[in-house]
Formats: sequence, C-alpha cells, structure tokens
Amino acid sequence: MTATLHMEGVTKAFPGVKALDCVSITVQAGEVMGLVGVNGAGKSTLMNVLGGIYMPEEGHVEINGRRVELRRPSDADEAGIAFIHQELLYFPTLTVAENMFISRLPAGRLPFTVDKRAAQNRAGEALGQLGSAIRPSAPMETLSVGEKQVVEIARAVAQGADIVIFDEPSSSLSIKEKDALFAIVRKLKAEGKAIIYISHFLDEIEELCDSYAVLRNGRLVGSGSVATVTRSQIVELIVGQAMSGPAARKRKIGGAPRLTLSGIRRDGILHGIDLEFKRGEVLGLWGLLGSGRTELIRSILGLDPMHGGSMTFNDDGGSRPIGHRELLERTAYVTENRRTDGLFLDEAVWKNISATTLDQYAAGRMRVLDKAAEERTAISMIERLTIRTPSHRARAANLSGGNQQKVVFAKWLNRKPEILILDEPTRGVDVGAKREIGELVESLADSGSSVLLVTSEIEEMVALADRVAVIRDGVIASEAKGESITEADLMAAAMGTEAADA
Repeated sequence: MTATLHMEGVTKAFPGVKALDCVSITVQAGEVMGLVGVNGAGKSTLMNVLGGIYMPEEGHVEINGRRVELRRPSDADEAGIAFIHQELLYFPTLTVAENMFISRLPAGRLPFTVDKRAAQNRAGEALGQLGSAIRPSAPMETLSVGEKQVVEIARAVAQGADIVIFDEPSSSLSIKEKDALFAIVRKLKAEGKAIIYISHFLDEIEELCDSYAVLRNGRLVGSGSVATVTRSQIVELIVGQAMSGPAARKRKIGGAPRLTLSGIRRDGILHGIDLEFKRGEVLGLWGLLGSGRTELIRSILGLDPMHGGSMTFNDDGGSRPIGHRELLERTAYVTENRRTDGLFLDEAVWKNISATTLDQYAAGRMRVLDKAAEERTAISMIERLTIRTPSHRARAANLSGGNQQKVVFAKWLNRKPEILILDEPTRGVDVGAKREIGELVESLADSGSSVLLVTSEIEEMVALADRVAVIRDGVIASEAKGESITEADLMAAAMGTEAADA
C-alpha cells in the first residue's frame, strides 16, 4: 500500500507567537520531499501536527484524499505515519527485536510472557527488507549510531508505515553510514513511501530529494522541484536575503606559535601527531570519522589517555612544557554534543554563561557569589552574540539549537581563552546561525585567539580555516594553506587518493 500526504492551511499558535501560518504541503507516494528552514522556522511544529502531538487551530491533514484526525501519537501510528528522530530513543540493554516491538511484543504461550523467537523472526524480516545484517538478538547498546538508526527505520517498516519522516538523520553518521542511509531512503521511495526529509545539509537535499519546501517564520516561502532550483536560491529563501559565498574571505597568516604538539600518541588510535597552533589563526583539523580528530583533542586535554609525546606552550615568558591541567585551564572547548556535555539544560541562560567563571563573582571572606554581577555579564554576552532568548532567565532547553550553541560559546568566551577548540560547532544548527557562528570564529582569531576547528562539513572547513591539517589513520597526512584549501584536495588527502584533475 502507498499513500499521498497533503497538509492544507495548517495554522498553529502558541502564547505570543504564530508558529505556523497557513502552511500547505503535498508529498506524493514514491517522492522524497526536503523540508528546510532555520531553527524556529516551524519545521518541528509542522511535524508535531502530523505526529498528533499538536492540534492545529486551522487546517487539516489528508492521506490519499481523505481527512484524518490526528489527536494523539497513536492516531499517527494507526494512519501509517512514522518518525525517525534525530535523537534516537531506545532501551540500550534490550535487544534489537525487543526495541522494535516494545509496544506490541508477541505473547508467549504462558500468561505475561513474550515469544522472543517470534519477535526476532519479525525483526529479521524487517531488517532484511532494508538489506541489513544486524542481528535481532543483539543488545542495542552494542550497535553504532548508524545501525541504531537502521533499527528505527526497520521498526517503521515492520509497522507498515507508508509515510516516513526523517529528522536530521545524518548529523551523527560517518560517510559510510550516510551512504547506507541514502540507499535505504531510496529503497523506501522505490516501494512507494511518501518521505519527508528534514536536513540543514543542502547537498543532501540536492542529492536525495525530488522536491523541496522552505519554511521561514512559520510560513511556506518556497517549494518546487529540486531539479529546477539552485542551492543559493534555497539559501536565500531560508534566510530571507542573498548570502555572499565563502570565496570572498581573505585567509590570514598565523602569528607566533602558541601551542606545539610533538609525537602525540594514543595506543591504537594516534601514532605520532605533530601540530602547531598559531596566534590569530583558524587551524582546521580535517579527517573522516574515525581518523582520530576528537581523540586527539581529548588526549591533549587529559580527558582521555595520552601514551606518548610532549606539549610546549609559548607565552610572554618563552617556550616551556605544559601539562594537561594547565592546558585545560587555558583552553575553551566547545564539544560536539552541546546537549550532553555543553549545557545545563534545566538551568537559566545566565547561569550557563557564568558557569566557567564563577571565581570572578565570588566576593568577601565567605566567597559568596555576586548574582547581580553574573547576570550583568550574561546580559552583555547575550547582546554581543545576539542570542535570541525571551530573557536571560529562560531555561537553556527552551532555546533553538543555534542559540543554544551560542550560549556554549558565550560561557567559554567569558573566560577570554588563549586557545579555542571547536568540535563540530555548527552541528544541528540552521543556515543563519551557521553564518553568525562563522563570523564569531573569524572575529576571535582576529583578536589573537588560537582557534582549532573540527567539522564534518567540508564547505565550512574551506570557508573558515586559514590552514588545514588533514588527519588520516591517526597521523597528520598533509597540510593545506591558502588556495590549496579546496574541497577536492581535502577529501583526496583524507581518503588517501589524489584529487581529480580540474
């Protein structure tokens, strides 16, 4: 069975904001539609209407020309609508089969028992349809991120879903896992599924989608065939204005070395890394997933073991050895997962911003925190970084992804770091926020900070880095500067191949 989805004139308002304003979209059976827009544009709200989480004030949903009432998530499930969420939800200690059928496990012969063999057989059939060799009996916690995602998709297949929504599905995947995901999406399309693919990666929209729809400020501002629109036109629709390309940026030549790494080793992962961080420079660390990028950062900061090598710091007193603890104190580290280890989500924005500099606000013999001073500093940082928040007292969890990331920047910039390490700084944020973060990175380097940029987005690396060290199999394979920082050359170096002739 196949299905065509139509959402007509959907309007949804929350106190003080109209999240959706008369939005209409159509996804045909056997079509992949790319849904794009900045964080807060209305994508999640629209999908929550489709998922039965929100009821719209106006508008309706049709499947195969018939109106359906989606008052609760179970209604969406019964209507054949399935979601593949960016943040995967699963029970880590249960098996693949148990996770796939957790709400309707087949009953065993005895009361209150489960027929595990039947569950595993059904799971194996669904996984087989996707061409996956994942064992239904494997505990979920033993799977990679990509494999867990395949299990989520198999669950949708097993439930007979004809409408499948993918929400930022590739943001945590390796290149190999992303290729596998694309193959599965194309297989579902060939089977006649109607697919909505939400992504900030416009190259994915171009490669995978047949049509596109752009939301901005709760309105549908553009839609049509992907084949008839350029990437720059989509970007202009997303942000509401034309954007200059990265080629206009002039690369800088770094100043004196600030940190020198020599022969850094970590058994089985890093095999003698030599690297120099220069003042006033954005140094890119480029490599494929598993190359050792994040492991290098964590090892030099003492967060993971370092089994060999040395580190030298250069300041006004000259060159001297530096240990993990002192380097950590001199470094701001924006981690790749802001929600897990970057923010206190349940705390106010101002508390997050002051969290790394509490000593500055401790006054008197009793070292009592000066709350007013904390708040003044936080408000100043909110204004400096144009963090969009209802108030400095709002919970960090209530901000959009891009504004959460800017809060992470704010808390570290408050320390005035000499070295700034950015690990996937724009993951999961919209085009507008990416531009703002990019401008912030450049301004920090201009002010003399040594910036290390790690990103999986090659366009971002080309646009922001002044110099790029390519890491492959735990060693620095090559270094690129100036005009040699191109997508083709970086990918060729990362993969160990020569770039094709221009």
